[in-house]
Amino acid sequence: MKSKVNATADAPIPPPYDPEAAFSTKQKPVQTPLSLTPDLDPPGADRLGLTQEEITQFREKGYVIKRALIPKETFKPFHDLWWQQPPIRAAKLDPNRPESWVSPGRFWPDENRWSLPENWMGKGIWPSPEDERFGAEKGERVGRLPHKLTRDTGNYVWRWHGIGHDPEFVRATSAHPNVLYMIEALMGGPVKLPHRNRGIYSVFPRLPDDPETRLGPHMDQNMTEMQVVTYIDDVEPSSGGFTIYPESPQLLYPTSQQAHNFVATDASTEVMDHIKEEIQPIEFCGKAGDVIFCHGWVVHSAGIHKGDRIRKAVVQDFNRVRERSHMRWTAAGKHGGVRINCSMDGIFKISADHGDDPSDGMREVTNQWIMDSNEFVLSRRPPFQDMLEEWNLGERPVERNVINEPPWWQKYNLPLLPTGVVPRGGGGTPAVPLQSVANYEGDGIWRVTSRANDWMQK
Repeated sequence: MKSKVNATADAPIPPPYDPEAAFSTKQKPVQTPLSLTPDLDPPGADRLGLTQEEITQFREKGYVIKRALIPKETFKPFHDLWWQQPPIRAAKLDPNRPESWVSPGRFWPDENRWSLPENWMGKGIWPSPEDERFGAEKGERVGRLPHKLTRDTGNYVWRWHGIGHDPEFVRATSAHPNVLYMIEALMGGPVKLPHRNRGIYSVFPRLPDDPETRLGPHMDQNMTEMQVVTYIDDVEPSSGGFTIYPESPQLLYPTSQQAHNFVATDASTEVMDHIKEEIQPIEFCGKAGDVIFCHGWVVHSAGIHKGDRIRKAVVQDFNRVRERSHMRWTAAGKHGGVRINCSMDGIFKISADHGDDPSDGMREVTNQWIMDSNEFVLSRRPPFQDMLEEWNLGERPVERNVINEPPWWQKYNLPLLPTGVVPRGGGGTPAVPLQSVANYEGDGIWRVTSRANDWMQK
């Protein structure tokens, strides 16, 4: 399928969108996944660097796999910590009793506030749906929590986002020297040193009478240049393995309005429908320490889980060092007003139509804190003719060109890491007042201050 290009050099500024919203369509996936086992790897999967076969595969399919890239013993401390976490204790999971691992969500609370500091809006506990709030309407969402518990199309899922900013965990996964080597070999430098990842995503086996699992293909609609998944435990075929749609980045990329910020168009919707209908997905299967490297705009899903083990995967985002613009903020409505999102120009436009007071800066603003890439790229150029034009793909030797760019929470002096009595693997960025990150210019306009590139001037 030839995707339609809907982007021009003078493309208008896109409307703001919710940073938590992935890009997908109503079309249901049609094709059955193929289990991608080591016997299907091209030559080179067992060593650092890229063979010509792997380069060709990445160019054509958008992914490459490296086996045993990280020694499996690296993950033991985090396995031990995993078994001590509140979702595990609440469901009474026992590492020695696999039958206890099935459908633990039966025992999870409807709402949890585990592992959180008392810093919501600078003070107090993170609110529950029943709490009255001065910065938002009662029941307004709070964004991500350190432990996100859901029942997805892939059965019960625990996304342990809080571990994603643990320094030792980051060094063992995203910042592991072998991982950074491959990032530079594929993407080229300078590579932005990762300071967090999305944490451990655990998908659990299901009871026989639970609904059968299904794929939920989507694209994350963010500024990530490369998405990487590392297994910290073995994942057999049909056991919930990370599932991607090969060629999906190549099809979606030219439909975006921009080269570095994915901005969907009507053509993107048509292409997404085509991907779900015509492209056979592949399920990444492997051992602890195996890693899959994908173009950041890959269509993906948790896999179909028919097994009896827990699938544990670390989801990670990588970027080059670039000039950036604004954080992707979202702001709660008040006084009956609706939630609004920050534009790529750093503008909030608050309407008084619903009785809201546009000048009220004591409203909650949050961001997608689980990401290491929370800032729009400054460049708004249209897509390249060749989506991999800026990439290395083995053309230049790896020089360990990794730059310690400050993470977004340091740039903006935002809380994130555990403090006080908050346990390891907890924390997260709470809501902060709009007036602490933006200035009111009148007529409902709040302009966010960008500190994205201040570090480059020092």
